[in-house]
Amino acid sequence: MPFDGYPYLVTRIGRTALRHLAVVPADWSRDRLVDLGRRQAGANQLETCLCLGPADAVFVTPDGATRAATFVPTGIAVTDRLVVAGPIPDTAEQATRRAVLRAYIDRQKNRGYLVGDGLEGGRVAEPSEIARLSGPRVDGLPPGLRRCPACDQPRGEDLVLHVLPDLDGPPVVVDVACRCDNHNGCAGCGEPLADHRLSAYAWHAERVEVLYVAAYCGLSHECG
Repeated sequence: MPFDGYPYLVTRIGRTALRHLAVVPADWSRDRLVDLGRRQAGANQLETCLCLGPADAVFVTPDGATRAATFVPTGIAVTDRLVVAGPIPDTAEQATRRAVLRAYIDRQKNRGYLVGDGLEGGRVAEPSEIARLSGPRVDGLPPGLRRCPACDQPRGEDLVLHVLPDLDGPPVVVDVACRCDNHNGCAGCGEPLADHRLSAYAWHAERVEVLYVAAYCGLSHECG
C-alpha cells in the first residue's frame, strides 16, 4: 500500500523499484506544490511525482512537463537521502509526518540488493561500429573517446561487450558522459549528486575502462 501521509514528493531512482519519499507542506496551495515538484525534478533531473491524495497525483518530468494521474507510485521506499527544493519552513506537523514516513519504511523491511538501475542498455553495435570502436587506443583511451576541452574528462562512444556481467549478448555501443554532462544536482546545495551523471556511462581512470553510474549512487550525496 502507498504511504498515506499526503502531500509528499516521490522521486523515481532510475528504473529500479527504489522511490525516494519526502513530505512537503500540507498548508501550501496545489499550484505552489506543483511548482515545488517542478523545481525538485529540475534540480535532480529525475522523474518526480507530487502525491496529493490516494487518487490525486501530478507526475513531473525533468524538463518541467506535468501529467495528472489518479494513482500514486509505489515501490521500495527510502527517505532522508534527497534534499527537498527550498526554502520550506519546518513545522511540527511536517516533523510528525516524517516520523510516520520513517515508521512506514521500517515496516516494509526490504531485503535483497540492486544490480544496475534498468537503464544500462546501449544500442546493438553495427559491424561498421564494431570495426570503428575496436581499434587501437589513442592516448590510453578507446578509439571512440576524446577528452572534453572544458573538463578534460573522456566523452564520446565506447563498445561494451557485456552490458550486464555474466550475461551473453551482442556488443553494444554506449554513450560516455564527461563531468560537463553531469546535470543531476542537489536541490539543497546545488552540487552534483554524484561525480558523474546518473544512469550514464563514464570513464573510470583507475580501472582504465568505462563503467556505468547507477541512479542510486545519487542517494549517497551529502550537502557540504
